[in-house]
Formats: sequence, structure tokens, C-alpha cells
Amino acid sequence: MSALASCPSCAAPLSFRPGTMVAVCPYCKALAARRDRDPELIGKVADLVDTGSPLALGATGRYTGRSFTLAGRVQLKHPLGGVWDEWYLALDDGRWGWLAEAQGRFYLTFTQAPHGPLPAPADLQPGGLADLGPDGLWTVGEVSEAAFHSAEGEIPWAVEPGATYRYADLSGRNGAFATLDYGEDPPLFFLGREIPLADLGIQGGTRKPPKVGTQSLNCPKCGGPLALRAPDQTLRVGCPSCGSLLSAEGGKLAFLKSLQQPRQDVVIPLGAEGTLRGEPVICIGQLRRSCHVEGTDYPWNEYLLLDSRHGFQWLVQSDGHWSLAVAVAPGEVPQARDGQKNLWTQGHTWRRFQDVEAVVEGVWGEFYWTVEQGERVEVTEFVAPPRSLTRERQAHQGGGGEVNWSLSTYLEPEEVWQAFKLVGAPPAPVGITSFQPNPHKAALAKSALWLVGALGLLLLLVMAESITHRNTELFHRQLNLYDLARIQPEAPGTARQGIPTRRPQAPSGSVMPAPAEPQEPVFFSDPIEIKEGHRNLAVTLSAPVNNSWIGLEGALVSETTGVAELFLVESSWYHGVDGGESWSEGGQAQTVFLSAVPPGSYVLRLAPQWDGKVPPVRTIDVRLRQGVMRWLYPGLALLAILLVPLLMVFRMVAFESRRWQESMYAPNAGSSGGDD
Repeated sequence: MSALASCPSCAAPLSFRPGTMVAVCPYCKALAARRDRDPELIGKVADLVDTGSPLALGATGRYTGRSFTLAGRVQLKHPLGGVWDEWYLALDDGRWGWLAEAQGRFYLTFTQAPHGPLPAPADLQPGGLADLGPDGLWTVGEVSEAAFHSAEGEIPWAVEPGATYRYADLSGRNGAFATLDYGEDPPLFFLGREIPLADLGIQGGTRKPPKVGTQSLNCPKCGGPLALRAPDQTLRVGCPSCGSLLSAEGGKLAFLKSLQQPRQDVVIPLGAEGTLRGEPVICIGQLRRSCHVEGTDYPWNEYLLLDSRHGFQWLVQSDGHWSLAVAVAPGEVPQARDGQKNLWTQGHTWRRFQDVEAVVEGVWGEFYWTVEQGERVEVTEFVAPPRSLTRERQAHQGGGGEVNWSLSTYLEPEEVWQAFKLVGAPPAPVGITSFQPNPHKAALAKSALWLVGALGLLLLLVMAESITHRNTELFHRQLNLYDLARIQPEAPGTARQGIPTRRPQAPSGSVMPAPAEPQEPVFFSDPIEIKEGHRNLAVTLSAPVNNSWIGLEGALVSETTGVAELFLVESSWYHGVDGGESWSEGGQAQTVFLSAVPPGSYVLRLAPQWDGKVPPVRTIDVRLRQGVMRWLYPGLALLAILLVPLLMVFRMVAFESRRWQESMYAPNAGSSGGDD
């Protein structure tokens, strides 16, 4: 039930609901504080700034099943210029809610009793974490000071004309939002979330009709025509004709200063309309910013786009590369500590790419904040191509500051040209930008299906070959080389390799015959029947050689035609120690492959070879097999299949290497970042 009273200035009727501390007279703008008896005049309020708000006093709605009425509004000035609205919801159960409105976003909060002491403003760092104990950890979005500008209706707190209020805005996951109000002692804690206006079911009210369409004005400096396409939200205008910086607060243009603008090399003209990613947009502002790194200036252009919901997006152009940036709540991004190289969010690892100071060099068109030439912000960029997360930290005059995050998505230049119907072909991008998608990675992904199919076909062929090559043994024999060479084995009193230590003496009256020279050993096998003529052959020689070698000159001779299939196979193994390190080469077994021969009867001729008169080993093992799987050919086929993907991988790695050469956190630098 509202209490009725009279305005202390004009005696007009005032209404005070339970919990109302101050009421604004709708007739004389008097600010009246509630007292035990009659209201007390504490001042008068300035005219409200037309912010184009869709809300109005007297409107009703519902939240979590409870009805409410918009009972009052306060307009607060931001240190960077402009005002924002705070609407006060009088719920039917006697409670109050606060609905803050800024840049088309709405945040609904309610007072909460904190579960512990709240941190002091000096303990909060924009972009850092605020530990509220049982109320959890929050990301500090802004620490600043607001100034009272105007109000209307009933206000549930004691506002004062000209007063300033210290506050901190906190952001959490899934749209959670909180405010610490240091205007009272102890501070007040407001807890809630960002909420779509449609969720509140707002109806009714007595608001003025919003400004629709373009507002045509003239520059107060040069008289040139200016078209404001977001007049309710525009705070600064850069005149494209004379380069003047203008104030647009209150819907009126006022000259601020003349700017020394750089050369205007923008691509998208002011007022250009287009459809980008399915959203109708119009270019209302152009910024030129730059950073200075190791003695070199790196400039880029930013285009402020107004969408159909009167929200803002940024189209960024740098060296022919384009990206589209949208705002992200600080609470949706993990805290990025100074020097932290990786972030994990949105299902991706984001690698830190650079930390620079961005400076505004040129200003053309209209902007929703009090932009200044020379304005500086600290920029930190994390990349996960084709997107990047960018944090901008800016200090406020008089102390405090704020942090803003934006999510950028890489755009192909042709998409921008088609969106705005630009003439001609877009210039080719120069170099590689921080979050440009790797084209070789995309090509590798596209070839994955072909690669899987080729590997599957190769696997089927290998399986078929393994079935047809049944590895039949045709011949196996251990050959005694001493018997083949007619060399006597060693006996007591003889040296190694069968050589006597002394010449034996002949009996008296007889002549000692000269020893026989070893003959060249040759072995002929029994007939070997080869029944299948389409399968390959393999000859394997195994010999326990040690720092020596032995070979076989062989021939597979047809008993029918006399045609011989010649081959040479060798067993060679050497080893030792050189400079304290062991080494070895060769092997005690080797296989040679022969082409398939016609079916028939064959004889295997084997002629062992070695250095010296005595073989290095007594026996060797010889096998002849048919249908032996030869893995060399599948291996070569696999290498041929993988050659193109391997080349793509090489080019992809080279592309990433070139990308990170431009980073302050290159992997080969001392402060290298992690992988993405």
C-alpha cells in the first residue's frame, strides 16, 4: 500500500511505497526524501537523458512467478562519459529489485546479505578475482565511480544531487552478475544475472516513443552533414569532413576539439549497409588504432557495426585480414594472470599470442562511449584459430578501471566484400595473422576420407596377398662346409682352421706326399617339384658368422629347359668397440626373393664363398620357400598413400611456425606458449 504525500516544492501529490526512500515530483522535478511527517526537499533533478530505453515508469511484468511494477529510475554518469539507467522493480511481496540497463543489455539483481566481509575497492583489480568466501569467486569487470545525474519515480535508496558512488561490477559464469555498492557502510551486495528483456514480460508504461531511423544533423564546426544512426546511444562523433571531435550527449552536437587525423584508408564507408552472417548491419563508426612493438608501428582499422537489435559488433581489418568481434562477459572467461600462457574455455585451449598497448589514432563516425584520440588500452590476445579472445583493460580518470573481453572470428575477405557489395576484388592478405585458420589443416581434414579409403583398400590387398602367399617350404638343408671343401677337422696338436702346427715327419725310407689343396665347394640338391607357377620364391641363408662373412652363389635350374634363375645371398656380421662405444653392422641371416617360375622340376645349385682357404663357420642353413609375403611392396604403397598427407602435415607445421614467429610467446622463445 502506497502512502500519499505532497511535494514540498509545488504541493503536487507524491506516492511512497513501502521501502521508498526518495520520490521525484513529476511536475517540478523536486527530489523529496521521506520523513516521519512531511517529505523533505533535498534538491531538484536535471532533465533525463534520452537513452532510447524500451522501459518506462508504470510498466508491469513477472519474474519467477511474482508480479512487479517499474516504480522508479536513476540515471548515473560513467567516468568515461555517458549515462546508464537503473530501474527499480517494486515486487508485490514488498521486495525491491534493480534492473540495470547499459548498451542494450539488462542485469537484474537483488540485495543479498553477504556471508562474510566484502573486499575493499583497493583490493579489487579489473580482470582479477574477487573472493567473496561462501559466495564464491567472481571476475572483477569494473571498479569505478558513478555520479548521480537524474531520476524519476520512487527510489529505494537515499540519492543526493551531485553525489558520487563507488562501486564494483562482478561477473560470473552463465550470465551471473553482482555489484558491490560502496556508497553505504557497510557496502551493499547485489546478486543476480544478465537477463533477456523478453523473460520479464514487460507490458504497459508511459515511455516516449523511441527514435527510429537516422537523425540528420550538421557539424557545428564546418556545417557538413552528419547522419546519426544510433542517436539514443551515441556519445561521440568524429566529423569525416573537418576532422572535429564532437559531443553528442543529449542528442545535441557540440564541438570539442579539432583532431589531426591520419590518412583515411578505410574500406567500408560510413552508412554502408550489408548482411553479415545473416544479420543486417550498418557501419556507423570507423576507428584507426595501432600498437608499437620493437620500434615498429602496426596499424589496423575497426568498423563499428549497428545490428537490427541496436546492438554493436566490430569488424576489424589488418593487412587484408578480417574478423568479426562481439563482446563476452568477463565471467565467461577464466582469469588470465600476467604471464599466463594458456586459457581453457569454451572447449578449447587458447594460447597467449601477444600483449600490446593499443592507441586510437583516427576517429570517424559515431561511437557509444566518449572515445578520444590518443586513448590507450592494454590488450592481451589469446588465439585458437579461427578465433581469438581479446582482453582490453582501461584505467579510469580518478582511479579504478574496467576490463572487457571480446570474441573474434576470422572472416575471409570475400565474405566481407559480398556482405557490403563492395566493388572489385579484395586485396590479398599480407602475411599470416594471429588466428587465421591454417588452410593446410583444412585440406588435410578434407583428405581424411580419401586416406581412410586408400588405407582400407591397401589392407584388403594385403589380406588377399597373405592368403595367396601361404609360405610353402620347398627345400631346407644344413650344409657342412668342411665336407664340401674336403677340409679335415682340427685335431689335438693342430692350429685353428685345421692347419697343422708343424709338418709331420715321413717314416724312414718313404716319401711324404704333399697335402691336397681345398677344392671349390659346390652343392646340388635333389629334384625340387614346384607345382604352382604364380607364386614368388625366397632363399634364406643363416650362418653364425662373427666378424666375418659367407656368401652363396646360387642357381635354380629347370631340369626341363635348363634355364637357370641366378641369385646371390650373403650372411655378414661385424661388431666391435670404437671410442668406448659398441657398434655392429650386418646380420647372420639374409633373404633374397626370386620371381615366380613355371611349374616343373628344378635343381638348386649352391656354391659357398668366403675369404681365405678355410670357411669361417662349419655349417650353414639354407631354405627355399614359395609364396612368401614381401612387405616391401605394401610398405612402398603405404608410403605412397601417406606421401600427400605427410606433405600436408609438413606445410601445416610450416604455416604454424610462420604464425608464431610474429608472437611474443613463440614456442622457440624463452616464454613459449603451450599447444592449442
